[in-house]
Amino acid sequence: MEIIVTNQQLPTKFEDVAQFAVLAQEKLKSVKAEINAIKRLGLARDVYEQKKAEAQELAELTVRAEVKLGEITSNMPTAQGARTDLTSLPQGKEVVTKQAALKGANINAKRASHYEAMAAHPEIVEAAITEARENDDIVSRSFVLEKIKAKQKAEQIEQAKESIAAQAREFDHRPVIHIA
Repeated sequence: MEIIVTNQQLPTKFEDVAQFAVLAQEKLKSVKAEINAIKRLGLARDVYEQKKAEAQELAELTVRAEVKLGEITSNMPTAQGARTDLTSLPQGKEVVTKQAALKGANINAKRASHYEAMAAHPEIVEAAITEARENDDIVSRSFVLEKIKAKQKAEQIEQAKESIAAQAREFDHRPVIHIA
């Protein structure tokens, strides 16, 4: 499978997306190494800019492939026979569990949970990609996950504030007992 850097659709099969993501990650490492060599050698600025644009595009494709993997794995059954809706499976096809699919693609559970977190927050993924581009930077999974964690923390703080406010309102409405 060769990586062609365009805005074409990602593959839809789990195995194909997993291969695509690995290839994109490895190609990105290669391009980043080239960028470092260009910097160290002080080569022309336009060569540097060209490689940086290539790295940005590869990084965005990688992140989007990881989101796609998260979308796919979040819908996989976690145990044999756990899926109740088998209507989407072609006749005679065996149900593949999430653990089996991840093992076959050499993806550990922690990384899969990262992919699923990214898939659950597509708006944050796109905002992180846009922010990285605007800052002339290269987006990464860790950058996206930091943004997701920050949003979750802000939501937790907001929920805590709402809970405290509700408790305060409840306390304000309690009758006051005066002892003489």
